[in-house]
Amino acid sequence: MPEISLDGIHFMLPTPFTGDGTLATGPYERLVAKAADAGCRGVVCLGVMGEAPRLSDAERAAVLEAVVAQAGGSLTVTAGITSPSHHLAVLRASEAESIGATAVMVAPPPMAKPNEAVLFDYYRSIHDAIGIPMVVQDYPLESGVHMAPEFLARLNAELPGARYLKLEDPPTPPKITRILAQTGDSMSIFGGLGGSFLLEELARGAVGTMTGFAYPEVLVEIYRRMSAGDTGGAREVFYRWMPLIRYENQPGIGLSVRKHIMMRRGLLDTATVRPPGPSIDAETQKELDELLGSLDLERV
Repeated sequence: MPEISLDGIHFMLPTPFTGDGTLATGPYERLVAKAADAGCRGVVCLGVMGEAPRLSDAERAAVLEAVVAQAGGSLTVTAGITSPSHHLAVLRASEAESIGATAVMVAPPPMAKPNEAVLFDYYRSIHDAIGIPMVVQDYPLESGVHMAPEFLARLNAELPGARYLKLEDPPTPPKITRILAQTGDSMSIFGGLGGSFLLEELARGAVGTMTGFAYPEVLVEIYRRMSAGDTGGAREVFYRWMPLIRYENQPGIGLSVRKHIMMRRGLLDTATVRPPGPSIDAETQKELDELLGSLDLERV
């Protein structure tokens, strides 16, 4: 297993579409360039924000190929490969590695009766099939599967490649403390959830975050200040941007909100979300415009 450090901020990429919902890989040049300019450690594609379940296998490969090409080795590329079966997850993980992904991110599969024996075998199957690190995604609101700190510590102890965790099981700060008490430095934890708890997560020992907040440079600045011991400065930046972090992270419409902001920033050509994903209405767009107008968007 290669020694790769993912510590830092990772920009969770949306999947760009044309107005009629056709995949458009061109905007990845701007999206990945923004991540690099912002000081991100890497990018993540084919996650929940990337609408991965709404993509065909050919589209998934095209997305990853485009992102890896744009990253060019200067940014890490983590590819989501969550799948409904062990077999399909292994195929997707192997494909991601062959295309050039730095790591794979995987959440539990849908299970009628979740149990740890099946779940451990799922992760072990993926782990044993690849030679790149695995980011375990703990997002029970999406997966429907709760993973206790003890189970996550077992994954980390028995599967050497499972040394990263993307924790999105709120309240995240206390769970970080419980996990690190069992794993120590052997498991590195990232936050998510739009950066809503980034300040507290870093204070509890998280090594960064993987999320799609439309201003990744803000999250990088918070991370840099916390890493330098400037908790007060990090808090000041976090609180200044919290109104937008909060508004972006609305359940259901959060992706559409982010895509509208990214389109406004010139990172996307459209804000199209594939149905049945919801798009924001005119009143929400007006609220968003008013919120953005109230912020000093040039000041990080």
